[in-house]
Amino acid sequence: KKLKNTLNLFGKKIQPVRNVLIIGGGRIGERLAKILELDSIKTKIIESDINRCHYLSEKMNKTVIIHGDGSDQKLFREENVGNSDVVVSATNDDETNILVSLLAKNVGAQTAITRIEKSNYFPLLSTIGIEKVVSPRLSAISSILQEVRKGKVLSDISIFGERGEFIEAVALESSGITDKPLKRISFPKGAILACIIRETNIIIPKGDSVIKPGDSVIIFAVKAAVKKLEKLLTVKLDFF
Repeated sequence: KKLKNTLNLFGKKIQPVRNVLIIGGGRIGERLAKILELDSIKTKIIESDINRCHYLSEKMNKTVIIHGDGSDQKLFREENVGNSDVVVSATNDDETNILVSLLAKNVGAQTAITRIEKSNYFPLLSTIGIEKVVSPRLSAISSILQEVRKGKVLSDISIFGERGEFIEAVALESSGITDKPLKRISFPKGAILACIIRETNIIIPKGDSVIKPGDSVIIFAVKAAVKKLEKLLTVKLDFF
């Protein structure tokens, strides 16, 4: 409910999405297009493999399938890519995805979302103007971590190319973070308690705040600090 006002504080506005261009008609592009069709969003897919284009044409209801090279500037102009609300680069090649996103932004597309597999590219992306990145590899890691740690850890998201994690966990009665003021708890260096969730209430923690058994807590931790949270949370938090 507070998302819109919160984004406004950072100068970000929620823009309605009416049309989307997907570069790459692989499994990710296909599944995304099907979801967008359900939301009545005008969708196009540019795919270089003609056989895949024929397949997609049979599978899609409303999505327009275009045979071509997604990094072709001439094709970009012909398809008015600059009028797209979102361009998603979802090919299997990181370099192509980066190039397509840069071209899309250059011709005026409002938003470019880039699929990246190689984590060593992450530090470079923001410096060249690529801000919205999706990594199937990191998504898989986050899903695995959540499954391995289920029970006490509700969710786990790796960010910054696996250099840090957001962890949502349940505070156990026997854990070292309950029933005493936060200022008396020695959180490991590199870890910070972001919020406490008590039933339907969101609590922004202060030094005098007390975590009760059964509360959910959201903690951000850099990779080096994750293992040190074990004693506090009484749950194994090993990195993969």
